Amino acid sequence: YLVYVENNNLSLFSLINCAMGGVAYAHRKGFTPVVDMKTYPNMYLEHDEIGRVNAWEYYLEQPGGISLEKALSFRKYILSRDAVYFYNAEKDLRVFPDDLAKLSRWRKLYREHLHFKPEVTAALNKMLALHEGKKILGVLCRGTDYACLKPEGHPIPPTAEQAIDKACEAIQEKHFDAVYLATEDKKIAEKFRSAFGDKLILPDSNYVDYDYSKPKFLYQVSSSRKNDRYLRGFEYLVSMLFLSRCAGLIASKTSGSIGAMCLSEGFEYIYIFDLGYYV
Repeated sequence: YLVYVENNNLSLFSLINCAMGGVAYAHRKGFTPVVDMKTYPNMYLEHDEIGRVNAWEYYLEQPGGISLEKALSFRKYILSRDAVYFYNAEKDLRVFPDDLAKLSRWRKLYREHLHFKPEVTAALNKMLALHEGKKILGVLCRGTDYACLKPEGHPIPPTAEQAIDKACEAIQEKHFDAVYLATEDKKIAEKFRSAFGDKLILPDSNYVDYDYSKPKFLYQVSSSRKNDRYLRGFEYLVSMLFLSRCAGLIASKTSGSIGAMCLSEGFEYIYIFDLGYYV
């Protein structure tokens, strides 16, 4: 069962959450799932890699243990088409984190079928070792194209100031030792650094100095960094994995926060902003 999502604007966890819906559907039907992020454009493939490289296999093992090439060689497969959209965690967990039964089912699926490449696990373990013993509050704060383009039907994210205020409340209530910030936006990172100083943990990522006066999708923002598309996905994935290991979580309803919820074994403290949806 070939699972694909044909959309060049989706972040890695949007792609993962949708693909895992396809994996769940395949298992219900008795099919072997194979994720295809090779045939169609996505923001983690360079233009000349489309049709040559499977971006899923950059970061993750195939959930059914069969490569895309081997699956295609069988000449007996089913294309998922849009079925994946009807069975994914983002649609199912619109009410999260309140529906614990649904969340438990998705956590089981992710735990059993989402397996990371050794280099991803190694990068995560390195970060965990650096901050071992700390009680960390994780904050996911989106900016750049998401805040600027205001995509219709998507949850409105908090401003940096709103997220900082809520983090200060959480620290006072639960006595966290540090704040971990997951963001792609350089301006948001600077505001958190000013607010929390030495208490702030920032991943080693290529932050985007987004020009809000010139709206564009994040994948359209140029970078001179070699292998930028691959590295952007790698850094984002490791960041969300670390977020899932924090003791507390503050976020809005984004694909990343849903992924962190599905990968986590539970948070001591959680606050999900509910600010409505873009229209």
